[in-house]
Amino acid sequence: MQAAETIWTDADELWRWQTELDVLGPRLPGSAAHEAFSDQIADRLHRLGFEVQSDIHHFDLWQPLSWSLSLPDGTNVPCCIFPYSGETPDGGVTAPLIRCRSRRDLARARGAIALIEVDMPAIPARLLFRRRLSIPSDLRLPGRIRNAVIASVLKAPDLRRAAALGVRGVVCVWKGMSAENARDQHLPFTTPYQGCPAVWADMAARDRLIAHAEAGGRITLTLTAERRAATSRTLWTVLPGREADRSILINTHTDGPNACEENGPIGLIALARYFRHRRQPPRRTMVFVFTTGHFQIPQFGIGHRQATSRWLEDHRDWWDGADGHRKAVAGVTLEHLGCMDWQDGPDGFGPTGEIAPELVYAGNPQLARLYQDCLAGRKRTRSIILRPHNRLHFGEGQPLFQAGIPALALIPAPDYLCRTGDVLPQLDAGLMLEQLNTFREVLDRLDQLDDPGPVQRQSWGL
Repeated sequence: MQAAETIWTDADELWRWQTELDVLGPRLPGSAAHEAFSDQIADRLHRLGFEVQSDIHHFDLWQPLSWSLSLPDGTNVPCCIFPYSGETPDGGVTAPLIRCRSRRDLARARGAIALIEVDMPAIPARLLFRRRLSIPSDLRLPGRIRNAVIASVLKAPDLRRAAALGVRGVVCVWKGMSAENARDQHLPFTTPYQGCPAVWADMAARDRLIAHAEAGGRITLTLTAERRAATSRTLWTVLPGREADRSILINTHTDGPNACEENGPIGLIALARYFRHRRQPPRRTMVFVFTTGHFQIPQFGIGHRQATSRWLEDHRDWWDGADGHRKAVAGVTLEHLGCMDWQDGPDGFGPTGEIAPELVYAGNPQLARLYQDCLAGRKRTRSIILRPHNRLHFGEGQPLFQAGIPALALIPAPDYLCRTGDVLPQLDAGLMLEQLNTFREVLDRLDQLDDPGPVQRQSWGL
């Protein structure tokens, strides 16, 4: 068997895998691109000698086919879709454009098309996060956080209510970020089918749309989509350990709109290969889980929890420690590898020259210290180690925490995270390698720990 040093990865290999993923385009659940990526993951694992299991999930697919927004003079306003919103007839809907000052103002647009600005609220960081420690030590969360994903959940209009009020369509415009930053954001991704067609208009057209609405102008919204029963796969594989009754769960998700959301499977494959070809098998059985459904959590997750909650419920024998079941002693979640920091500034949306802050949830202080130790030797580090707070834990590490599994979860959250456009310029292969080196060491140490310690709060259970 090969020595571990000869089968680890390098930046060139990671970038080749990353560009192969990017060629597929947006990989939303049930799409041809997502199925192709799932095939790619399964094929790579098979070639490494793993037996790959597939959990087939049935759901109601909403897949946009065409969308446009046009003024009476024929001007087309660039726009992108509001996921799982609704659809118009093939010829679109032409109606007055009514400016609504808030989400509560939707009744004004009965029989018309609503125009709503979606604000980027400055949310106090203390409401979302609790910091355990930072590396470097002077790194802090900003006092207030502006984030498009959070804003879309808190401030985007309730389209089901709009449909009930007789609103024929909705045009949303971001407020509080640059046009380049706002362009092609695939948000929100946390809602089920709404039954009211909606798009996000390009912010460059904001003033013209407002003036058009206030002048009593009409607009044509077209959004056609396919709705049908569909399936999507969660993939998982097992690397047997010397202690058959103990496991470590390593998870990510496979669906996403761009090259970094989600590229976690690249990291999991590299780690699976490394541990499979070590001279000595791992002490604990390692279970690698590639979950589908992160971008349609209402249909894939359990009780509005992240999509991995479904796998945990379906495979309790791999983690819950009940009679005859394996006990998960630890977990690791990897998401959004290689992200550099880009921010809005005086010159528009651009790079800061730093890596994106690495938000890392740690289930207890012992795991926080373990992660800190594993950062030794990193060339670039901006890690903020968090504990879940106010029942909030972003990303697919959430279900592990809820199940009482002591875990570490990497989830950087750059502004471009959910854009459907090209984000390869925002990614860095060398940083991906550094992050994976860190988590290879994390898993090595977790595998040898007799007890990583309990989660630092009562389990939410499943």
